Amino acid sequence: MKRQANTAALYCRLSRDDGGDAESNSIQTQRMMLQRYAKEHGLAASEYIDDGYSGTSFDRPNFQRMIADIEAGKISTVICKDLSRLGRNNAMVAYYTEMHFLENDVRFIALNDGIDTAHGENEIMPFKSVINEYYARDISKKVRTAKRTRALAGEHYGGRAPYGYIKDPADRHRLVIDEETADTVRWMFQLAADGMGVYRIARQLYEKKILIPSALEFQRSGSLQSKFDPDCPWDWSDKTVAGILRNPMYLGHMVNHRLASKSFKMQKLVRVPQEDWIIVENTHAPLVSQQLFDRVQPLVAVKQRENQIGHENIFAGLLVCAECGKGMRFLSCPTMRGGEGAFNCATYRSGNRNGAENPCSSHHIGYTALREAVLSNINLVLQASFDRDAFVELLKNGTEDGLANEARELARCKRRESELRSLVRRAFEQNASGLLSDGMFADLCGGYQTELQQLTEQIAQLDAKLTAGAKGEDNAARFLQLAQQYGTVQELTREILLDFVEKIFIHEATGAPHSKNRRRVIEIHYRFIGRLPGEAVSL
Repeated sequence: MKRQANTAALYCRLSRDDGGDAESNSIQTQRMMLQRYAKEHGLAASEYIDDGYSGTSFDRPNFQRMIADIEAGKISTVICKDLSRLGRNNAMVAYYTEMHFLENDVRFIALNDGIDTAHGENEIMPFKSVINEYYARDISKKVRTAKRTRALAGEHYGGRAPYGYIKDPADRHRLVIDEETADTVRWMFQLAADGMGVYRIARQLYEKKILIPSALEFQRSGSLQSKFDPDCPWDWSDKTVAGILRNPMYLGHMVNHRLASKSFKMQKLVRVPQEDWIIVENTHAPLVSQQLFDRVQPLVAVKQRENQIGHENIFAGLLVCAECGKGMRFLSCPTMRGGEGAFNCATYRSGNRNGAENPCSSHHIGYTALREAVLSNINLVLQASFDRDAFVELLKNGTEDGLANEARELARCKRRESELRSLVRRAFEQNASGLLSDGMFADLCGGYQTELQQLTEQIAQLDAKLTAGAKGEDNAARFLQLAQQYGTVQELTREILLDFVEKIFIHEATGAPHSKNRRRVIEIHYRFIGRLPGEAVSL
């Protein structure tokens, strides 16, 4: 390809990376310097300007346009104020200056650094590139440290405040309630707590023509932080709804460091594991209570979609296969089990479809039969709760034996832990004195350490169970307070289920199909109190 002679690309770049040098590196300063050089040397110049782009990334629109023009043979010379304007990523700077430009017969000039590839290799250029990258690395480290300091102080340093809040006009790092949208957030949480899925909540917001967060921000400030359809600015997505319902900032806690880049050279942000979030409690006024937030969390994860028979599956997210631990999937066939459908084990369904070996069994149970059995059991529990003292005693007797066993097992584990530590010390002493060979010592200690690790984990689990058991009476009181709101339940609804039930475990039926001996057991685990003493529900 014939390259046009005396054609120069004047490349300018400026970003916040440049810190205190911003004035001397301003776009206007760079343009004046490069234009004067091009004019003095009789070069036909085209300008390529990236204002506000980091030098660590080369995915800049005008830089990429310049590269395309180079490859098209339109440019013979690239001119920058200095090497750092080209970029601050040493590997990429080396690639373009030492390979790409040479392969395309392009001359590179960095005026202030005295670099001109027409005069041959410049030994100082690699060192300057390394220093430029170190500068970007140092700036990035300082920015991260400053953000972490603000996060630990409970300050808001993000761009836009969460929906339902605004930045305090007197302190932009503090959040205050946005009276215009706060009630919408509270309404969304209440709908979710009542059992409505995120898809239906999004539909409710759409029908009420409530602006989505990005449309509201654009209406208020003219800032377009994310795209939306101007003809339908109330088109809420289930993802946006779920993000609001999962956000602990509505409890009044400041949450930072949920997104981060893997390296200062990478601009893309990735999600940070929840355990690594920086959470500072009670930094601003809450919009929802802890109890409401906790109730909503397991429900947000449940995907509720419309089914063939057109009625709500009130058991969504509550049914678990007792054998494999997976959820139960709803079969909405209108001709099945009285027209209300049934449930099958998810492992069984997916395993059969994919030809897996031993994909669990079906655990097939009809919707109608399950609803009637659960309704009957809830009413029995409510009836038993009328006598408060007897009910608390029932719960106490049901857990007393179990807690006693856990306490005995915990004592045994701690004795064995003490014995093992003594054995390890003795083995060290015998090995040091030459009474125990190195090979035997390694074998013994390896076994001891493995058993110690297992015991440590078991002791932690037993401690947690005993601590939870000690709270049994408090939990009973919480359940009784809930039960007082109801007398006898006439119709089982999603709201009542979510009030009382945490999980329902479905066992496989025993006995010949369609016979009188056919029997299925379900275990209903209630909120706060778990499964009540006595036999599980049979149907």
